Amino acid sequence: MNNWFNIKRFWLVLRHEFAEAWPELAIFAAVFMVIMCWPVVFFKGDAGQTQVILGVAGYGVICIGVVLYYWILASRVFANIQRPERKIGYLTLPASNAEKFYSRLLLYWILPLAFGFIPYPHTGAAINNAWMYFFIAVILGVQSSLAVLFGTIFRKGGLLVLILAEVVLTVALVAYFSTNPQAVKNLDLAFVAQIADYVGVMEPDRGRAAKLAFGIAAVPTVFNIGLARIIFSRKRLRRPLVYVEQ
Repeated sequence: MNNWFNIKRFWLVLRHEFAEAWPELAIFAAVFMVIMCWPVVFFKGDAGQTQVILGVAGYGVICIGVVLYYWILASRVFANIQRPERKIGYLTLPASNAEKFYSRLLLYWILPLAFGFIPYPHTGAAINNAWMYFFIAVILGVQSSLAVLFGTIFRKGGLLVLILAEVVLTVALVAYFSTNPQAVKNLDLAFVAQIADYVGVMEPDRGRAAKLAFGIAAVPTVFNIGLARIIFSRKRLRRPLVYVEQ
């Protein structure tokens, strides 16, 4: 029998974890359905200017909310072992670490992302800027994998720690380049021109933008998930399950 990964054991662990995770996933699915149906309601051809403005504003707020919720879900990948008693129950499940890790990863990282590929009602409105797709794809992919990594390390408040670290890093970089303008001049930005030539500036190629976004996001995403997998595999019970009197 394969002790590293067995599809039957994985399915049992997945069912076990889904019984607890489904309320969070259901809320995410409901919010996502609102996003899909919102343009149909507010961006009709006979909509007035006020309705369009309110629709765009509300749509933007909900989109930001669902992205933040997705990152929260990703950071809660191992929220089930925050308390010692739940940690004992989870780590002693008759399954391998790989099966436990990938079952939670599937529910809290991959499944919410899969909602983005559900067909939605077409409204005639579309975002034709391939650079926007490129930017959103990279941010979503890398940030969500970082949320998984920080959620694995801290388990509680991982996303807050991640955001705080990113804010501190951003402020530090801005302060450094502000006080050292020469450092900006020394940066080799030739790759930016190469990227612009590859994707296109005036009429960006969506296919090339998608390939470039995938290529840029793939390396840090795989690294973050791999590191999270290693960290999880090193988690052990720190206290004995049964105390035996000497």
